[in-house]
Amino acid sequence: MAHWPTHKKDCRLALAKKVKDAKREHGRDNEAVAQARVTAGNAHEDQGRYREAEQCYLEARRIYLEIYGEGDPASAQVSASLGVLYTLMGRYDEALAMQLDSLDIFRSSIGERSEHVGMTLKSIGSTLYDQGKYEEALARLEEAQSILTQTSGAEHLYIAFVLTNKGNCLYGLGRLDEARAMHQEALRIERNAHGDDSIDVASSLNNLGAILFETGMLSEARANYEEALGVYRRVHGEKHPSVAGAFSNIANVLHKQGQLDEALEMLKKALKIQRRTLGKDHKNVAERLDNIGLILSDQGKHDEALEMFDKALSILTRALGIDNRQNARVHYHIAFAKHKSGDMAGALASAREAVRIFTKHGATDATSQAAVDLLRKLEGEA
Repeated sequence: MAHWPTHKKDCRLALAKKVKDAKREHGRDNEAVAQARVTAGNAHEDQGRYREAEQCYLEARRIYLEIYGEGDPASAQVSASLGVLYTLMGRYDEALAMQLDSLDIFRSSIGERSEHVGMTLKSIGSTLYDQGKYEEALARLEEAQSILTQTSGAEHLYIAFVLTNKGNCLYGLGRLDEARAMHQEALRIERNAHGDDSIDVASSLNNLGAILFETGMLSEARANYEEALGVYRRVHGEKHPSVAGAFSNIANVLHKQGQLDEALEMLKKALKIQRRTLGKDHKNVAERLDNIGLILSDQGKHDEALEMFDKALSILTRALGIDNRQNARVHYHIAFAKHKSGDMAGALASAREAVRIFTKHGATDATSQAAVDLLRKLEGEA
């Protein structure tokens, strides 16, 4: 991957040529053209070119609908792909609309307990997780696991995907031991299927790293993150959202270890990649801004930190709505920064908003408890 920018350009040209060749051979609205569009969309998505992937999928879906009409599994499969893509892009309402449409078609055309239904339920669970709806997501994922175990077997990669999503939900609910068990089982299945050098393995390494980080095992967490970063670089090159995510994870460890300048530099690299590949209004961009704000706050740069938090809050509100759990987390960070800067009234208002949202979601994790503790402290000082 030493010449990744050139490779990406050549790959883009090659994908466009395949679509053009299919049109020349089969005509504009032929199934072969639609399939070429799907193949191109998959490749663009894998390489982080989400907007180009969207255009390919939309064109493929249009062709399938014109050929087969509503209710055909071919168009449903493209809708499912769009649902996954929109989740990656932070467009959750559109993602769920596509996924639910696919689910209805698969259930009516293929059957209630088919592989397609199981995988679509898995995708819906993933989207709900990204919206912070952990309990609702777990219910969908349990149903997906039951179906996929029956259709594909307990050792299939599909089961690893479901376990990963369940682990993420359990992590979000603060059930760390259960989450760790899920991710370890997913990693075992993935290593058996792929060996050590696959993006699925890298994803599970990141997930386990997050749990190790949460429990204070920083060296072990960083080792997992570094291994995952190496895989992402070999598979995707340097300018991919997964690489940015790995940078961010390592930066969190550096931050915790007090290496603030190094952590800040790594987060800025991650932010640049994510803005370019995901767009400036993606929730992952907001997360990086929030991370940067935390470091600036720890450096005593409270005004700069609050600017980062406000930007993060605006993006998250547009992407997820005003009462999402990630907003609660940012409100807590704002309250903490305002408290340290002497703005007691502002800190109290932000802490109350954080606790209100956490309470609405029934959150019991470390961050929600820290917000409750801060609010009690501030009310005692008022």
